[in-house]
Amino acid sequence: MDAISKMSLIELSRHFAYLQNSELCWQRLEHLILQQCKDNFVQATQSGQEVDAMSVWWQTCFELLSPHQIQICHVNYRDEYLELFNRGPAIIDLHGWKLCAGDRGQSLVFPRRTLIYPKEKLTIATSGHSSAPNFASTRPIWNNEGDCATLLDPSWAEISCWKYGTAAHSEVAISQVYYIRAKQKDHCDEYIEIANLGSAWIDLSGWCIQGDKSQHFEFHSGAVLRPQGMVRVYTNVHSPQTGGFSFNSNQALWPHEGGQVCLLDYRNRQVSEFNW
Repeated sequence: MDAISKMSLIELSRHFAYLQNSELCWQRLEHLILQQCKDNFVQATQSGQEVDAMSVWWQTCFELLSPHQIQICHVNYRDEYLELFNRGPAIIDLHGWKLCAGDRGQSLVFPRRTLIYPKEKLTIATSGHSSAPNFASTRPIWNNEGDCATLLDPSWAEISCWKYGTAAHSEVAISQVYYIRAKQKDHCDEYIEIANLGSAWIDLSGWCIQGDKSQHFEFHSGAVLRPQGMVRVYTNVHSPQTGGFSFNSNQALWPHEGGQVCLLDYRNRQVSEFNW
């Protein structure tokens, strides 16, 4: 299975959750899998193997789809470890997969029988003294200022990427300030929208929104921004579909006549600014 096919599928899958009409995605998904199945069937028959269409279809679907189960779900730069999560439904053997940590040369290739079970996490430590899979490093590898972790499968297709701090600055922006208020009593649907312009998961833990009138909101530990996704921070509405974040303010926060809002990371460094 070539890396281009896997990357095409991964890129396509990132769009599914954000399209109200996903008919085009379904068509592209069907075409991608069907074409790969045909190629695999031809290769198998030309090599003299006895194969049937159903077996080739199942194997192709598994090879294309199973890597999409695995994602980097956390990087702890203080305690020096990373976590992978298997969203299911299959057990995945990470043998030959590569995990790259920030600076060039900081990498780990998983040995045989590195299994990760459905709905479970796998911890990867920094120090070689750990019994868990590790980078066998005698020094810290995760930069406190910001860094990037990338997971590659054996064909070098990028399966998952995680960024935090300065490494994420260029990919995150305040995309909208909605200050038109609903007229219902005790209800204000103003919001600040934050967009992820890249293909990595972004750790928003400790990041905050600040307005020029002392408005302040801080993202809780574990808050994330999906690849090519967005979250909204409402004035006093809770919307799980857009992250569930709210200032919990009974008063409107964003004036019609104009203002300024900034997004800051966990070290209070400015990431994005929006003026209206």
